[in-house]
Amino acid sequence: MSRNSPLDIEAWRNEEIRTELEHRTKVTPAMLHSINKDGLLISVSDAWLDKLGYTREEVIGRRSSEFLTAESRAYALREVLPAFFLTGHSDNIEYQMVCKDGRIIDVLLSAVLDRLPGDAQGVSLAVITDVTALKAAKRQLALSEARYRDLVESQTELVSLASSEGELRFVNHAYARHYGREPDEMIGRSLFDFIPETNRLAVEHHLSAVCSVDHSIENQNQVVLPDGRIRWMAWTNKALRDLDGQVIAIHSVGRDIHDRVIGEQRLKESEARYRLLADHGTDMVFQLDHDLVHRYVSPACDDILGREAEELIGAYPMAITHPEDAERAGSAFQALLDGHLDRHLLLCRLRHRDGRWIWVEAQLKTLRDRQSNLPSGIIGTLRDVSARKAIEEQLQEANRRLQALADQDGLTGLSNRRLFDAAFSREFDLASQGEKDLALLMIDVDWFKSFNDGYGHPSGDGCLKKIGESIGGRVRPGDIVARYGGEEFAVLLPGAGLAEAMVIAELIRESVLQLAIEHKGSPNRFVTVSIGVASMETRNSSRDLLLGRADSALYRAKGNGRNIVVGDDA
Repeated sequence: MSRNSPLDIEAWRNEEIRTELEHRTKVTPAMLHSINKDGLLISVSDAWLDKLGYTREEVIGRRSSEFLTAESRAYALREVLPAFFLTGHSDNIEYQMVCKDGRIIDVLLSAVLDRLPGDAQGVSLAVITDVTALKAAKRQLALSEARYRDLVESQTELVSLASSEGELRFVNHAYARHYGREPDEMIGRSLFDFIPETNRLAVEHHLSAVCSVDHSIENQNQVVLPDGRIRWMAWTNKALRDLDGQVIAIHSVGRDIHDRVIGEQRLKESEARYRLLADHGTDMVFQLDHDLVHRYVSPACDDILGREAEELIGAYPMAITHPEDAERAGSAFQALLDGHLDRHLLLCRLRHRDGRWIWVEAQLKTLRDRQSNLPSGIIGTLRDVSARKAIEEQLQEANRRLQALADQDGLTGLSNRRLFDAAFSREFDLASQGEKDLALLMIDVDWFKSFNDGYGHPSGDGCLKKIGESIGGRVRPGDIVARYGGEEFAVLLPGAGLAEAMVIAELIRESVLQLAIEHKGSPNRFVTVSIGVASMETRNSSRDLLLGRADSALYRAKGNGRNIVVGDDA
């Protein structure tokens, strides 16, 4: 065929087009690919390859649809491609692409049909944007909003959002019920409509203060109910801001404290005795009433908790107690109030004003009424023991790490030879004394040296990790899996006879084969294992003899072609 024949000219032209497209796409930092009229990839950018984990040789000449999920592929064939070839472009098409390692990423694809000089058919030029993180964030935001609304509506506290001027924009059902209305009836009303005139100026100043800081501020004020009754309420208010720092709403959580306030007023004279508590000690002194409300807090609370005494008085200690410690602390308080305990030492975490959790040690004692001798409250002293607790935790963590290093294989995370030998000795003695069965599997990775030589030691390490995980996934609870040394693994099967051990060994062999780890140096073309099985059913007289039988069975397995399981009675 001459160089000037039509076929030769077309081949030269296609090569010219391909070269031009490769030049366009390869150097760009964006994810780009080009396909010809047959849907085959003729050029991809480096960013495309980096994102999906392929090399250029692995993808050029393959259909672009091969890198889509089945659902996206069907969508492309059914809807996208017909419209594309009709209009010559596609904009922001949502697809899911499959990376080489199996990960699925969400993308937006925009494409145009580009006809280069001399190319009548043209090629598709596509720009791809990874939006996996964006879509995940949107899903998480929607889920968070739904959870927040469910949480708010399930609370007994009054929750609202209002403008900085006091116009209500949202109230939960508890808020509306408190005022004898439906939530829709409250929206657009001013919260000052429900506050006595004499208190409105103070509330207005409070809201101004809330808008001037970035943290929550607590407040108590009176409100007017539809029947004219006046009730005391406690509020926790926080200003919500936009990205520019401007206040867009005030978030409020309130609770009715009227009965408590009236009770405090009636007991005002009796509270003088609590002023005898030390106001200048380094430990924080506090007193709780029978409702577990702070009635007195010494000034040391500022040094320990970063909070003023006025902030804590009238509040519940559980409000700043760590959720994981709340139940234990509540049980201790209740036991003191019920008279089951007279004194108690409590170790728990409290929230410092700056947001961090500190460990505290509280010495608690029951207060009793002088006339009835019944528990009337709790008095306690509290000190910060965070430094001591940190040292204790560091010591515990160090001990845990030392134990893990001593008993764990550093590469696979399985038990090491040291732990295996100890377990083998223990299980053999138990089996011997109880005349119970004990089986042992010795496992060797076939042709592992040639794997290391051919693929490198990092790949060899990765191979051993995967095999260790595969073995661990096929044994029973209570079985011991260890890396015995190099490419050799051992498995102890307490209570298992030879038949059951052979079944487990076969499951392990098959699971390793199913990993499909490429091994060009193996006749099987994949990594395999050989397994020798021995059991105390043969009435072995010693641990070494049982180990020797398993080793002999493994040797026969390797001599019989490998990738098989051989028992010690074979």
